[in-house]
Amino acid sequence: MYDKFRHFGELYRHLESTAPKADFLHHKKEGVWQSFSKEDFLRDIRYLTLAFNDNNWRDKQVAIAIAPSAHWIMLDYALMLCGAVSVSLFTNISSKNLLFEFLDANIHTAFIENETQKNLIHQVDKSIEVIYIDEVSGYRCLNDLLRLGAEIDKANPALFDELLGRIEPDDLATIVYTSGTSGTPKGVELTHANLISQIHATEQNYHFDKETDIAFSFLPLAHIFERMVMHFYLSQELTVYFADDVKNVGVLLKEVNPTVMTVVPRLLEKVFFKMKLKAMAGSFIKKALVSLAFHRGLTTDPYAPKGIIDKLLDAIVYKKLRLALGTRMRMMISGGAALPDALYNFYLNIGIPLYQGYGLTETSPVVAANTPEANKIGTVGKAFPHVDVMLSPQKELLVKGPNVMRGYHNNPDATDKAIDKEGWFHTGDLASIDEEGYVSITGRTKELLKTSTGEYVTAVYIEQKLTSNGWFEHALVLGDGRPYVTALLFIEHEFLGRLATDMKTTALKALESDKFRIMTAKFIAKLNKKLNHWEKVRAYHIISDELSIEGGHLTPSMKLAKSHLMEEYAEEIERMYEGHV
Repeated sequence: MYDKFRHFGELYRHLESTAPKADFLHHKKEGVWQSFSKEDFLRDIRYLTLAFNDNNWRDKQVAIAIAPSAHWIMLDYALMLCGAVSVSLFTNISSKNLLFEFLDANIHTAFIENETQKNLIHQVDKSIEVIYIDEVSGYRCLNDLLRLGAEIDKANPALFDELLGRIEPDDLATIVYTSGTSGTPKGVELTHANLISQIHATEQNYHFDKETDIAFSFLPLAHIFERMVMHFYLSQELTVYFADDVKNVGVLLKEVNPTVMTVVPRLLEKVFFKMKLKAMAGSFIKKALVSLAFHRGLTTDPYAPKGIIDKLLDAIVYKKLRLALGTRMRMMISGGAALPDALYNFYLNIGIPLYQGYGLTETSPVVAANTPEANKIGTVGKAFPHVDVMLSPQKELLVKGPNVMRGYHNNPDATDKAIDKEGWFHTGDLASIDEEGYVSITGRTKELLKTSTGEYVTAVYIEQKLTSNGWFEHALVLGDGRPYVTALLFIEHEFLGRLATDMKTTALKALESDKFRIMTAKFIAKLNKKLNHWEKVRAYHIISDELSIEGGHLTPSMKLAKSHLMEEYAEEIERMYEGHV
């Protein structure tokens, strides 16, 4: 399995041994692309490793709290090579969770970007050193460390080799905190071997050409999904471009014109609705043709033989839709949340190769994934190479393999609950595995609601349906211990703006209008017809508040922080149950 490298020190040596590459990493600074060759990348990692060692950071926890960039990756590698523990933190995390994570991880030093971060960190402990990426008077910066490392390397050229020689595969490489959807985040301890196993497994499933493939990255590197993918890209020596802001993704896709990117379902939904809105502008005949194209895209089997109508729609409609993702996209991998089957159908039908995977922070992260050779809609694919999966008697998905975490930081009780004596990690997700080995996630044990009448409700499925038309950005389904199911619906503000424009009124008046009230009532009624009587949404409340990560409403991976929302909107929830016990 580990024929090329067993830890990040050996991965460094592998990259060093291959041919030079000028076009390697790119990120924007003040609107201008900054470029790094592979040689720049390796040199800076070498210098940073030596500087970190000189600071005695071995076995110390060091936080990276900067935006995704080539510098983020360099810091991460250098920390792991010097024997420190890299703690990846989201830059827009809620202050409550940031303070908890700094205390829980016993952060020694933090790489930051701005004064706001510094002030927040020093609320935890003023002795924590903060190091800025750019130069700030009175503080060390990245260039200071690079200069220090260069001086050390000149004085002792053999020291870097000594440091790499100390690394063992089972050494702790990083602590990554879970998103905390239902409570306090947990620090997941991952070793070099955990992460390296994923690189080798990914290489078996996906094939790239370092001369022609270009990767585009816009997801947070603090999330283990994008971080592992980045390790893989670098191991394959792909050219990588980092987005400077998620709001610029549409523009940057045309500028970079990548061949591969990882995505989350929420982005695919947003792109879908923008495609539809743009395509529907025009004459009656054009609208009819576009409606047919979208209907067939959402409902037909993408692997069925294409007829004349499909070929015509491809030439007239789908070809133009593909341009939203550039002209060279040959692979998109979706993770982080469940991908609705209709959306999966649509992207494949319009000619965008899309593959859904599944994983958790605790599994480094990939457990299963669809691939170009084995792609089945409605599933998250087959188990990753060297990863074993099985179902418990309660249909919970269990995982065992070299990707399973060492444990939760400072939380042995939680570790013992998550990993049983036979070494199986309990995911908390309900699943099925078909005769071909494809895994389907059917629900989450903690999100399986049980009404006061004793009926079980799969909340996630209903939440997906409630957000399927683009009117609502998020939905929170409730009903645990209650007599019936209700929902909090969070309006999609871009949709609301369009509705207000169409109605020639304000957003608030559009939201409160009879037109929108009737539209929503019909939509819920249509959905309820497809649900069992105990699953039907009996009451709902529409919320226009903007949800944010900083406000604690969303996790850094853009999932609902459900416990926080239930507390904040307790009065609205109780009103939906007035008159019932």
